[in-house]
Amino acid sequence: MKISTAVLAAGASIAAVGVAQSVQRGRQHKQRNDLALSLIQIEWLARASGDDKEAAYWAPEGVEPEQYQPMLSANRMFCQLSLRFRLGLVTARQLVLYADKLMESAAARAYWARFGEHRQAEALGNETDEQFTRVMNEAFTRATTVA
Repeated sequence: MKISTAVLAAGASIAAVGVAQSVQRGRQHKQRNDLALSLIQIEWLARASGDDKEAAYWAPEGVEPEQYQPMLSANRMFCQLSLRFRLGLVTARQLVLYADKLMESAAARAYWARFGEHRQAEALGNETDEQFTRVMNEAFTRATTVA
C-alpha cells in the first residue's frame, strides 16, 4: 500500500469516528433536553395535583378542580412512564404491561378519555411518542371494553 493511500484511509477513519461522536453527542443533548423539560412538567403536575388553587386556575372549561386534580396526577404518571420509555429504560413489552396497569386507575382512564386525542396529536411526527400513545390507546380500549 502506498503511503498516500494509507494516509487517506487513516484520514477517512478519523473522520468517521468524528462523525459518530458528533451524532452521539447530538443524541445525548436531545436526551438531556427531554429529561430537563419532562422534569419541569412532572414537578408542575405534582404541585398542581396537590394544590386546589392551582388546579382551579388551570382546570378546563366544564371540569371542576376536584375532578381535574386526579387527572393531573394521572398525567404525571403518563409523563413519567413516557420519559422512561423515551430514555430506553422501558422496553416495548414492558410498556404494554405498565399501560394496562396504569389504565386500571379510574383517574388514568378519565385523563385519557379527556386528553388522549390531544396527546396523540402532540405525538405526530415523533415515532417514539406515536408508539407510546398507540400503546396507551390500546390499553385504554382494553380497560374500557366490556368483555
